[in-house]
Amino acid sequence: MPAMTGRAKTAAREGERAMFTIAWLLRRKPGITFEQFRDHYETSHAELGKTYLGHLLLGYRRHYNQPRVPGPDGASALDRVFAAKAWDYDVITEWDLPDEAALEQVFAILADPVIGRIFHDDEEHFLDRGSVRLIQRDLRDTGLGSQVPPVLASPGAADGKSPWD
Repeated sequence: MPAMTGRAKTAAREGERAMFTIAWLLRRKPGITFEQFRDHYETSHAELGKTYLGHLLLGYRRHYNQPRVPGPDGASALDRVFAAKAWDYDVITEWDLPDEAALEQVFAILADPVIGRIFHDDEEHFLDRGSVRLIQRDLRDTGLGSQVPPVLASPGAADGKSPWD
């Protein structure tokens, strides 16, 4: 059995299930719209992933870039911030796997001449294959997701109540 990684050891100590997470940064090929890209990914490519690789995945999420369109009165401050920080990837795809060995199995499946060709041919319809980036994630959670934020007291309010009460 392979040695446990630092994350696996921490998870074992904390009673969690160890997980290996990767993220794919993907961009649409020139000549197709964002809507065409997303539609093809969701109705074809993600389905191929579930069919051929789903038995190895604990989670499979796609986070699409949401371009902001300024309203009729021009760009809001938030629109300007997003525009200034714009990037050219259309989606971040995350895979959760039980361990690194599962990812090695994924790549072995994709190396199969028949299955690999199925994925390659599908990618030719929507994906800029040369721009694909793969990263291994090291997730750190601050644990704030389950906490209720403190009530904001209005400045100088003697009763400490929120101004929105």
